[in-house]
Amino acid sequence: MTALAAPWWDGAQWKQWPECLCRRSSLLRAMPGRAKTMTSFDSFDGLDGPAADVGLPPLLRRPEPVADPQPVTRLRGARKALLANPYTSLDEAAANAITSGAVEPLRLQALAASEPVNLLTPRPVAGGTLYATAPHSRYLDIDVLPDLNNPRWWGNLPTAMDEAPSTTLVPSYETLTETATGKPVAVLTVRVQDRKSLAKAVAESMRRTFYAQRNANDLTQSVLQHGVLQPLTLFVMRVVYADGSEDTFLVAGDGNIRLVSMWMARTGGDIDAAISACIASVIGSTEQSGARSRAEQAASRHRTAEMTARTRKNLDAATMTEATRREGHTLAFPAAVVVGAWSASGEPLADLVAASNDLRADLHVHLRPWTPEAQNAQGMQRVYRLARREGLVAPDVYQVLSDAVGVQAMHELLGVPAHRLWSAALHQQAALAEPGAQAMHELIKQEFGMRRVSRQHISERLAPTALSAYRSHEGFEQALRTFSNGGTLTDAVWKQPWELTRGDDAFEVLDTVLARALAGEAGAVAELTVLGGTAAILGGYITRDRGSKEGTYRDSHTAPFRTTPVKLLEMLSKTAGGRRMLHSIARAHVAADPAVQPKLFHTQDREVDGVLLRDGDPVLDKRGEQAVIDYEWDLVYAADPARAMAAIARNSGGPLKPEVEHVRQREQLTIGVVSALEAARSLARMHKSHGPEVFGHVYAVDDLRNRLRQIEEILLVFGPDRASLLLDDDKEGEE
Repeated sequence: MTALAAPWWDGAQWKQWPECLCRRSSLLRAMPGRAKTMTSFDSFDGLDGPAADVGLPPLLRRPEPVADPQPVTRLRGARKALLANPYTSLDEAAANAITSGAVEPLRLQALAASEPVNLLTPRPVAGGTLYATAPHSRYLDIDVLPDLNNPRWWGNLPTAMDEAPSTTLVPSYETLTETATGKPVAVLTVRVQDRKSLAKAVAESMRRTFYAQRNANDLTQSVLQHGVLQPLTLFVMRVVYADGSEDTFLVAGDGNIRLVSMWMARTGGDIDAAISACIASVIGSTEQSGARSRAEQAASRHRTAEMTARTRKNLDAATMTEATRREGHTLAFPAAVVVGAWSASGEPLADLVAASNDLRADLHVHLRPWTPEAQNAQGMQRVYRLARREGLVAPDVYQVLSDAVGVQAMHELLGVPAHRLWSAALHQQAALAEPGAQAMHELIKQEFGMRRVSRQHISERLAPTALSAYRSHEGFEQALRTFSNGGTLTDAVWKQPWELTRGDDAFEVLDTVLARALAGEAGAVAELTVLGGTAAILGGYITRDRGSKEGTYRDSHTAPFRTTPVKLLEMLSKTAGGRRMLHSIARAHVAADPAVQPKLFHTQDREVDGVLLRDGDPVLDKRGEQAVIDYEWDLVYAADPARAMAAIARNSGGPLKPEVEHVRQREQLTIGVVSALEAARSLARMHKSHGPEVFGHVYAVDDLRNRLRQIEEILLVFGPDRASLLLDDDKEGEE
């Protein structure tokens, strides 16, 4: 028997395997005539030697033998039947790619033929209908690639609006149009520099798919036990290289995790090995230029034939080896291929990308849910597409809402300041402001299956898209949670008419909006609430009311009284001092300069120490300088001082004690850096026995390095330098 040496599992994890399956395995081994079902997995003793209760689970489903790929010359009948079907909208190359990877060409021919009965399945989508073949078996190694731009994870990538645009190569899909007729066909197209660029995009897709949702959707073990049972939905994809050559593949529309898991099962559960195998088998040599040659494609079919023949032979052996299980369950998979796309008027569907996203959302959300953020981001993009089609959103506005342009292009298109804060404001204006708010909310209700819409519902759905320009922003996850908790949806913003002020200079625009808001203009109050409130959420001055954060002392993560983000903004937007603070927060956010800090203002007319203070007057410290907002605590206190003082007295039983803030922060910095250094040294020691994985994923390590660099830059820029220290020493010597 072959001992298992694959690194992808830990024998201890099978201790809790259901007893029914273990009994089933014992019964199968005891039954006469079932010797072939016994595998090397059944007698495996574990990585650390024999153990009574440690071992791999029994084989749930024996791999089925798979036929060898047919010669291309024998595929002509299936291709002819496919192209002749009136519901298809393909070109020759697309039909070739579909037929070449079918395990049973005669079965595909019957499924694609129009006579005597059409077996293509209609799948309604927004704007029309997609037609797909009935599920049939396809070879994993022939012409099938993972989804290069998957909504499960593209919502995490920095957009063109971001200050730190994504360096990841994520090709954008387009709908292919025939050159001769000018009509769209049911083929997606992407443009890349060369095969190496395509391979990088595939690698990034597979890696991000694997790490999405903390590996919660890794199906490798499932594939190893019974293969893939749920059919994938595939689209045809045309790759156009920079030299003008073209290649045609099938790409996963639904089932991307299943596809990646199959490659991982094939290679032993290692994502990097799976990536290398997929690229080598499907794309071929990345050192070659242009499209794959016929010789390369023939070699790929030959390798697949060798694997199918080898697996069939090994399945007849008395003992099933590890390699047989891997290959047997990953040679082929069931799939339906989208072969036609037609609009309601009977014309070829012009936007296959939108249709594919609609189909994917309908299939995915209920079968294997994505994270709420991924679902909401994709759902809102569908809402925007429908809104554009119905005239609720102008084409120029839609370009910004779909993250297709950067800040300068946004300024040129719409006239608003070239800063990403206005991108966030535009999302809110499009979804919340009248006269289109009611119609937009109806689209949101339809998209997300809601009976009614509330501010909480809308803020949750809107958050990932409204803040899409800030995905690289430090503290983005906290901002996302805060916005989802009501965000800026105050009475002035919610279903009220308001617009965004245009202008070239962001500071001048903010000053203009403040002046109009102080004069009592309702639209300006709403605009200032959105701009200042979004900046406050991103800056951590307003956070989600999660748990008890009511504190006695002024500090981060505390507040004198509890309140939700929307209620806090409601209080601030109703006073002159609150409006001035929102304006000051927005100015500091746009300036992005540590020297520019948001300032505190009084929000009530009251007398303090014999001095009459008016709403809107600056808050002065003991030195006569205007105080700045350091924490959420400050903003909450200023919003309602009377309520804050009552809460402080109730919680502390006495007045608020002053603190030397810089001393406390310096102590926290020292403790944090020392702890981080000790942890890094401990992980470095573990590296010898466990490898680099002890430090976590490469993205997490990069994030830590970036944070450390930020600390170093802050200390270099704002901390005392050695020159000043030497000068002080010289002065001491002179004395």
